[in-house]
Amino acid sequence: MKWLFKNRIQGEGDMNQKLHIILTGEEGRARSFAVPKNKIKTAVYVSIALIVGLLGGSIAGADFFLQNRNLQRNVSNLEEELHSVRLANNNLQEHVVRLDEEKKTLLAEAVDKLHEKNQLMESILNTVGVDVKVEVSQQNTGGPFTQITEKTPDDLIFKADRYLEMIQSVPLGAPVPGVITSKYGRRRDPINSRPAFHKGVDIRGRMGTEVKATAEGKVYELGNDKGIGRFIVLDHKNGFRTSFGHLKKILIKRGQEVRRGQVIGLLGNSGRSTGPHVHYEILYKKELVNPIKYMRIAKYISPDNKK
Repeated sequence: MKWLFKNRIQGEGDMNQKLHIILTGEEGRARSFAVPKNKIKTAVYVSIALIVGLLGGSIAGADFFLQNRNLQRNVSNLEEELHSVRLANNNLQEHVVRLDEEKKTLLAEAVDKLHEKNQLMESILNTVGVDVKVEVSQQNTGGPFTQITEKTPDDLIFKADRYLEMIQSVPLGAPVPGVITSKYGRRRDPINSRPAFHKGVDIRGRMGTEVKATAEGKVYELGNDKGIGRFIVLDHKNGFRTSFGHLKKILIKRGQEVRRGQVIGLLGNSGRSTGPHVHYEILYKKELVNPIKYMRIAKYISPDNKK
């Protein structure tokens, strides 16, 4: 009995540790299997692990696929942007090349025009007998001089500046509108009819007509003389001086700076005069010169006379 009891107890314990599986067939035959529970647990755990692993792998694979697709899309977008940038860069380079060519063309045209204007100013100065030799020192305080002859922008600008400075001090044009009644040089005196030398030109005009400076400068002298009447002498740069006589009124003061075209007095009949007019003289380097060519300089620079 004890043995049977022990066997039963031991059998019950074995049964609790195992899972009995009974298989039946159509013929009524049955088979039973006893599988230890710990092996079933292990199998279940392994299956769950495999399922989890497969699910994890699938999720990781899907995530990698999505990341790879996004990366390819980004690469494609970057390639398109790079292509656009290259096209824009090519267009910009072509634009820069065109601008550079336009710049060269404009510079060449500007140089040609500046050269023409320099020649025009040079012809003006040559016409009135002004020395137009332009020199530049190779040192700041002295040394040899080299005449500028090359047609380069810097040289042309230097010459243009120098010519403009010279022309500003050259008396050009007439001080008043009117008719020249007495020219420069030998003439018969209008009062005593004796031969005499006329130092300037007489310009007849209406009494009180404005008399204007023919170049920029400074008032050197003014006064009232028995012969020339009320007069003004202007001192200009580069050796020029101009004088205006027989004025009705003087409108400037001694030492005053004047500009070309500024009204300096009024036409009159003061002094030794036979009627309202202005006696106009020009001195260059202390020598009297004929004012006519200075007054009529326009005909030398007219487009019709540039041949």
